[in-house]
Amino acid sequence: MSGTRRSELRAGLAGLPPSLRFLLATSFVMPLGSFMVLPFLAILLHERLGMAMGTVGVLLGTTSFLQFAGCLGGGLMAERIGLKPAMVTGLVVRTTGFGLFMLGLSTPGPAVAAVLLAAAGDALYSPANKAFLVREVPEEHRSVLLSLNNSALSSGMALGTLVSGLLIVRVPLLVFSVVTVLFAALTLLHAVLLPRGGSVRPADGGSGADWVRAFLTPPAFVAAISAYLYWFFQNYLGVFVTASHPAVVYSLALVVNSVLVIVGQPLAARWIGRVRYSTATLVAFPAFTLGLLAFARAGVPFVLLGTVLVSVGEAVIFLKNELEALRAVPGRPALAVGSQRMALGLGSFTSGIVGGRLYALAQSGGDTAHFWVYVAPQALLVAALVLPASRVVRARRAATGAARSAPEQTTGGPGTRTANTVPAPAGDDDPTDARLASEAPHGSG
Repeated sequence: MSGTRRSELRAGLAGLPPSLRFLLATSFVMPLGSFMVLPFLAILLHERLGMAMGTVGVLLGTTSFLQFAGCLGGGLMAERIGLKPAMVTGLVVRTTGFGLFMLGLSTPGPAVAAVLLAAAGDALYSPANKAFLVREVPEEHRSVLLSLNNSALSSGMALGTLVSGLLIVRVPLLVFSVVTVLFAALTLLHAVLLPRGGSVRPADGGSGADWVRAFLTPPAFVAAISAYLYWFFQNYLGVFVTASHPAVVYSLALVVNSVLVIVGQPLAARWIGRVRYSTATLVAFPAFTLGLLAFARAGVPFVLLGTVLVSVGEAVIFLKNELEALRAVPGRPALAVGSQRMALGLGSFTSGIVGGRLYALAQSGGDTAHFWVYVAPQALLVAALVLPASRVVRARRAATGAARSAPEQTTGGPGTRTANTVPAPAGDDDPTDARLASEAPHGSG
């Protein structure tokens, strides 16, 4: 990032209202606390509580599905009760879950309940959190704000795992106590510091068209397939690399992935927000394809090259999907975020199932490198399917915009004048928007 771009970004962040700066800070603190616990659940459940790995796998799979697919329900709940109440409720549930871990150190029952409550709390919190961020910011600035939110999340996840790695197996009670206190404090801070933010429930109660735009348009489909492809990298690169290289090579690949996404996505946010969806697709999915194919080649350089390419695809398409989903259902950001999270959950769940079978097939053939050859071409197939669909959606959106801008006759007698009536976007009656139009980060275009 150039010095000018960094200065613009810092100035834009300073101009954000305190509520948004607080949420960006908590976007780092919350995953830091969560990932002091979550990556080590399989070890604790199996080795400390004696649960069979098959049972552990079912529990963790159910938890992952609940955490992602449950965001649809979390988004609808946020629309009904409001964004701040939904966030506070989610934090109360999550704090309760982490507190139960302290009782579950010797008994499986509380441990299972704790895992499920922690996932349910996240499903309630996440859609309201992102909806609160974007509803107060003009659309042209969303790309930078969402990229900073994503970078904060990734940074917290990485640091939480690092901080807890040496402690949780030796003194788990200490770790669970710290995390519970941390989430209790976050709950109180959300309740005290955040304004209510108004209702996000559609005045007409929403329509069936909103659901079609949320689930049956390219953003939802591409989100699912992006997660499907990306989780081949997350789930199977470790077992592939460590079979022929020291574990430090895999650790280095994860560090490269984290750094590129944490730093790279904000750098490219303005461009990602500005380019057409088809352009983002043509960048991301060939990057996925080439990255996955690179893993099939022997040697550390190809592992790192593949990681860089997959990271590029990840940074571009995940942010673009979020932005397109928000545009698809204007005025309903919680529904848009919920539909995206549900699509990501379905994609990652499918990737786990399909990937396991394909990896076993490659093993049976005597060369696990073939696994990457099996999965890589799927990314190009997706690009070929998405491009025509995105053109159709763009044409329909342009036609809808033209229809809304067309002059409408007002009711009345002869001589009644015409007026260009354009529906005001949700949130235009909030004076915060006018201030942010000049003070927020220069996101795109």
